[in-house]
Amino acid sequence: MKRAALISTLIICAGAPAIAQTLDATDVGATTLRGNIGPDVIYQQVTDIDSFGPVGAKRAYIGDSYTCNIGDQPLLFGFGANGSPVLVFNMYRLMNGRIEQIGQSWAKHACCAIQGSGCGLPCVGAGGLGAGCRDIYSAGWNSSQGNLGPRSAINAYTGAIPGIRGVGGSTIAGRLQVETDDLGQEGAGATYLFEGVYVGSDDAPAGNAFNNASYRRVSINELNFSLSPTGTMFEGTPAIQAWQEADPSVTYTTADVPGEGRFHVAAKASDNNNGTYRYEYAVYNLTSHRSGGSFSVPLPAGASVSGAGFHDVDYHSGEPYDNTDWTISTDAGSVTWSSPETFAQNENSNALRWGTMYNFWFDADAPPSDGSVSLGLFRPGSPASISIDLPAPGSIGCNAADLAEPFGSLDFSDVSAFLVAFSTSDPAADLAPPFGSFDFSDVAAFLSTFGAGCP
Repeated sequence: MKRAALISTLIICAGAPAIAQTLDATDVGATTLRGNIGPDVIYQQVTDIDSFGPVGAKRAYIGDSYTCNIGDQPLLFGFGANGSPVLVFNMYRLMNGRIEQIGQSWAKHACCAIQGSGCGLPCVGAGGLGAGCRDIYSAGWNSSQGNLGPRSAINAYTGAIPGIRGVGGSTIAGRLQVETDDLGQEGAGATYLFEGVYVGSDDAPAGNAFNNASYRRVSINELNFSLSPTGTMFEGTPAIQAWQEADPSVTYTTADVPGEGRFHVAAKASDNNNGTYRYEYAVYNLTSHRSGGSFSVPLPAGASVSGAGFHDVDYHSGEPYDNTDWTISTDAGSVTWSSPETFAQNENSNALRWGTMYNFWFDADAPPSDGSVSLGLFRPGSPASISIDLPAPGSIGCNAADLAEPFGSLDFSDVSAFLVAFSTSDPAADLAPPFGSFDFSDVAAFLSTFGAGCP
C-alpha cells in the first residue's frame, strides 16, 4: 500500500526527553477485529525493524509498533507503575517440520499516545489511548534501552506492571537477542516470524488479554542479517499458529488454567517409515503467571521411546531466571519433561513463563491416537496441572484392549492389565470421554473393544 502524507509529531512525555516521531496517517494494516467491552490493546502492525550488533555470537532487533485500542474504553498509556502497556518482541523459526522460538526481548514501556485513526473503528480520543484509536512508535524509539524493563517484573495475567525500566551493558542488552547461527537459513527451507505481545495494566483486568499477541513473517538479508517484514500481519494471533498454517496436519488448541492464564498448544505425529513415529509438541504461554513446570505424554504398555528432546529460549540481560534445560525422564507410563527445580526449591528455576514457547519431542514404536497430555504448573496453586487433548502414542496391540503380552491376541492378561491400569488411573485405561477421568464409560469401552476381538 502506498503511504499518504506523513505527520511529524514532537512528543514530550513527563519525565522523558523530547522524541521526534514520524507517524503514518494511512490505514496500514487496518484491523478487522472489533471492539470489546473495556480497554483492549492489540499489536496491529510492524513495518520496520532495527538491528544491532553483532556482539559475540548474537545479534539483536527491535520493531516499530502500530498499537490499537479496539475496546470501547480508553487504554491507560503513560510512564509509571500500572499506568501503561508494555510490549515484548519474540522471534521464531519454522524449519524441518518444527517451530522454535529463537529469541526474545525485554519489555518496552510506552511513553504517551497520539490519538490517531487506522484501527478500523471510530477514534474517540480521551485520556491515554482512546477507544478505537491508534498510536505509532518508531523502531528507534522502541529500541531505547532506557525504556526497556525486565519481563520478570510483570504479571501478564493480572496486568501488574511495575515502572521498572532501564538496562545497561552492550548494544544488544534488553533487545530481542538471537544467535547468529539461527539466522539466514531460508535457503534451507526456514521461515522466520516476528511477534509482538502486549500486556496492559487495564486490558488484562478487563479480560481482554487473549488477543494481545500478533506476528508477521520476516525475510533476512544474508549479507548483514537485517530483517524486513513481509506478507500479512496476523493480528491477535500468536506465532505458534503459523505451524498449523504451514502444515494442516498439525493439531492446534488453547488450554486455560482455571481462574488464571492461557496456553496455546500445537502437536504433530508423523510416521518415520521404520516402525516408529515422531511426536512433536510446542507449548506457548501467553498469559499464565503460574507458568509451566512440566510436560508429560502418556505411553501405552510396552511402548519403546527414543530420541527425546527439548528446546527453550534463553533469558538474558540480567533477568534472574535460570536457563538450564528441562530434565527428561521416561518410565512405563509416560515421557516427562520437568523444570530442573521446583518453585519451592528455586523460584527462578527455568519455567515456561508468559510470552515464551518451549518444544518437546520423541520417537515411539506406538502409532498415534487421541490422547491427553499433562501440563504441570510451576507456581503453587490449584489445580497443580491441566490436561490437554492432543495426539499421543496409542496401544501397540491389535486394539485398545490389547494391553498385555502376548500382543496380537486378547486374553485374561489384558483384562488383568486393564484392571490394574484402571485402579491406578493409568492413561491406558482412559478409553472413553470424558478423558482425564476414570469411570464406568471406560469399563464399557474396554468390554466392547475386548468383545470385538483382534482383526
